[in-house]
Amino acid sequence: MKKSNQKISVTIDVSSEAAWGVIGAVDGVDKWLAPIQACRLEGNKRYCTTEGGEFSEDILKVDHENRVLSYGIPVQHMIPVKNILGYMQVHDSANGQATVEWSWDFDVEEAREAEAKETLAMVGNIGITGIEALLKGSN
Repeated sequence: MKKSNQKISVTIDVSSEAAWGVIGAVDGVDKWLAPIQACRLEGNKRYCTTEGGEFSEDILKVDHENRVLSYGIPVQHMIPVKNILGYMQVHDSANGQATVEWSWDFDVEEAREAEAKETLAMVGNIGITGIEALLKGSN
């Protein structure tokens, strides 16, 4: 296993306040990230259910002032990685739009690193555009 990371940044046509309202709520991931079928929050743990089963996330930080969410996923069944540390941050962009940065640090087998990075980028793009669709009422 080796340490690796991936980061994406996507500008969406909603205000940064609205985008953070969705991300900063912590719960409700199933409303904007397609692979997630159900989501519930219990204290500092978020439980997400997919077709393949359930996994839990440790909510590490919710910083409303700086619009930063960080979480850890020690074990999950969707991507060939372990010990995910995820970070989401929302920034003001031009024309009242929001830029959402989503990054992940993780452990991965070297032979699967490219696949893992591609999958994370795809999931991140689905999620961020899902936030936009949810806020625009087309989800």
